[in-house]
Amino acid sequence: MPKVDIEAGIESQASTADNVQRPTPGEEIRRFFHSRKKHVVSFAGFGELGYEDPTVLVRVVQEVLDPWRSQDVLVNSGTLLRVGGEDGIAEIYALAKARDVETSGIHPSVALRFADTHRVSPYADHVFFVDDPTWGGFVDRQAKPSPTLQVILDVSDELVVVGGGKHAADELTAFLRQGKRVRYFPAEMNHRATREWCRRANVTITDFRGAAHQVWHVMGRICEP
Repeated sequence: MPKVDIEAGIESQASTADNVQRPTPGEEIRRFFHSRKKHVVSFAGFGELGYEDPTVLVRVVQEVLDPWRSQDVLVNSGTLLRVGGEDGIAEIYALAKARDVETSGIHPSVALRFADTHRVSPYADHVFFVDDPTWGGFVDRQAKPSPTLQVILDVSDELVVVGGGKHAADELTAFLRQGKRVRYFPAEMNHRATREWCRRANVTITDFRGAAHQVWHVMGRICEP
């Protein structure tokens, strides 16, 4: 059974995706984050393909979280752990917990059908599954946010993007369009893992920097140091 957060009065935490019995309504998730009264930083980046530089997330966390007292900030992400893949940006949960920072994950409910391969990080304090048949990002050519992306937009004070593929690019675009604070850190996906994935999927990836890098460049943003 999911644990119940007494302060928020809603189901919120689970150790694995298959422990969650139902999606949580978006409005309940928004109330939960409002009740924490913390600065919410959402992280996006490469998932199962991981990072070529294994230290990049440590450096990003230092820059992003060092200015904050641990009790004043909450780290969020939308990335699940993929069995057989790299942790990627989901490593952010463990790095945050090492600093005694509260953590949360906001994921689409479609992932509940793939609990054998898509797992919640054991370092996520609060886990929510939004009623969403997509895997997040934008859902149409008009770049309408999916239900999951909309909730992440609503509850986050800022977005930190470290490298990142299509979903990270969509989150980056959505946050920029809404005028919310965004920080982008360039990084390359793990070359070995990417080549293996391309071979299995019979696709070609020529730019290890990922789709989010192109979005950042096209939208004319300057990377913060």
